[in-house]
Amino acid sequence: YSLALMILLNDIHYTQLTATHYCAIARLQPIGTRLWRDHSTALTPITLSTSSLDKASLSSQTFCVVSPSYNPASDFSSLGATKQDLLNKKIKRQSQRTGVRILLNRLLAELGIADTLDESAFPYRLKNHRHYVCFSHSADRVAVALSFDSAIGIDIEVKSVAWQVAKRFYHPSEIAMLEQLSLDKRDYLVRLLWQIKESLIKINQITLAAGLGRADLPLVQTLIERDSGDSIADDTIKNNSSARELFIKLNQDAQHRVAYITDYQTIVVF
Repeated sequence: YSLALMILLNDIHYTQLTATHYCAIARLQPIGTRLWRDHSTALTPITLSTSSLDKASLSSQTFCVVSPSYNPASDFSSLGATKQDLLNKKIKRQSQRTGVRILLNRLLAELGIADTLDESAFPYRLKNHRHYVCFSHSADRVAVALSFDSAIGIDIEVKSVAWQVAKRFYHPSEIAMLEQLSLDKRDYLVRLLWQIKESLIKINQITLAAGLGRADLPLVQTLIERDSGDSIADDTIKNNSSARELFIKLNQDAQHRVAYITDYQTIVVF
């Protein structure tokens, strides 16, 4: 036997950033459990192909995550605390991993794109169209970004980034600038900076330590000048009043757009 956790992809939110850049965000909602005896048959068949473009079949956002070696004579409460925590973490990771791929499926269906995901190398791309794909997840939220022409990065952070964590990873010059701010403003910008750095790490395919530790002083200065969530944006993105754009020069020869989807605590860099 295995225990299957049934999950619903809920509250799906689509955003068109430009004519060639899109993202989608959703919430993972557990809706129950059931036993799975026949390991040769999937409880809820999941296809990551939109070749048929059958929106009716893709409209069902329910999927299952199966835990290994479950004894139906017992339950989770009979597990030791350590084993239960490990099992819960594994189920959470599997839920997030499956959830972002189903969300990609939904986004492709919305755009009328018939293709599948190529996971053979980073950054991920669609097999036929060669569009760029990026995933992110945090707690019960999952997000996917799609770019037709160049690498794209997305990061969703439900929780704040602790100041002690920032001091461990950020460049000392960045810390010195952030220390001059009020606590509320500092904590807000620490998370925003973290999300932009995480997105750039995914675009540039560099290590977490290298990406977080790089001194992006013009970026920090720009974020400080924009001050707050209400004044941090210049232009409302087409068809979405909650998504706003920043135009931030990250170094001397590269300029990226940074979309901040405020209602869903999501940053997209493209």
